[in-house]
Amino acid sequence: MKELIGLDALCIKSVGYGESDSIITLYAAGRGKVSAKVRGARGAKGKLRYAASLLTFARYQLAVGGDKATVTACDVYDNFFALCADPLKYYAACTVLEFCEKTQPEGEYNHALFSAALACLRDLAYSSSPEEDVLERFLLAALAAVGYARPKGKLRDLGNFLYKKTDIILQALKGFLKISEA
Repeated sequence: MKELIGLDALCIKSVGYGESDSIITLYAAGRGKVSAKVRGARGAKGKLRYAASLLTFARYQLAVGGDKATVTACDVYDNFFALCADPLKYYAACTVLEFCEKTQPEGEYNHALFSAALACLRDLAYSSSPEEDVLERFLLAALAAVGYARPKGKLRDLGNFLYKKTDIILQALKGFLKISEA
């Protein structure tokens, strides 16, 4: 028998599956990373297509049976649509999603990281702060949340963490962020 659960979650990854379905990875409040199938998400008339969109922050209803989950409903809080119109903001938002996806093991929840990710996406979408500053604040908060706090809040000397721990490419961040060595 399938159990129905509701999760407040951010869609951090979406991959096509079969002809019209998607497998999504959610970062859920209180639960951490959860994978679920969204039936018909890539179909032209898919009723839950929006549920499989990156950056969607919503109340997801899941039917869970064993180790498999299927999205049955989705009530969107915010889809951060404004981020899709600006390539720099979208790149910064994807960095946030990538960080959450790569650093968090399945089923482990980190409240500080979840809060920092949502705050960053909100600031990118709705504030006038430069993308570089917003992303730098997120990375500093996120690194501290996962146990890699840097002295004096600097983003230098992160090469080992970024390459070995998460596959996030430091060179791409250097080209995007204003990193000072002082």
